[in-house]
Amino acid sequence: MDLVKQMREDQARACIAVAVAAGACGARADAVAGGGREIRVAFARQVAMYLASVGFGMSLGRVARAFGRDRSTVRHACRVMEERRENPGFDRWMDALEASVARAPVSA
Repeated sequence: MDLVKQMREDQARACIAVAVAAGACGARADAVAGGGREIRVAFARQVAMYLASVGFGMSLGRVARAFGRDRSTVRHACRVMEERRENPGFDRWMDALEASVARAPVSA
């Protein structure tokens, strides 16, 4: 696949993940996509990064580029989400969010 096309599609996937995570966490999508540091916003951003990685099968590096973050930040977010998934209620919630992004059409 053309690298430029992949980057556009990854950006579209990140936007979908941000929208789903923001809605699920009660945060504004622009704050989640930006640098908002409020707890709710930062948590929603971690959820969005995890959804981009797991729901869309993007590598940590691709997620980092799409979100304008460092790969280690994405790795940390994914680790936090995996640890929280040990809670059955949280795991079910994340399953529903993953299903939402997996069904979303991606067009760049």
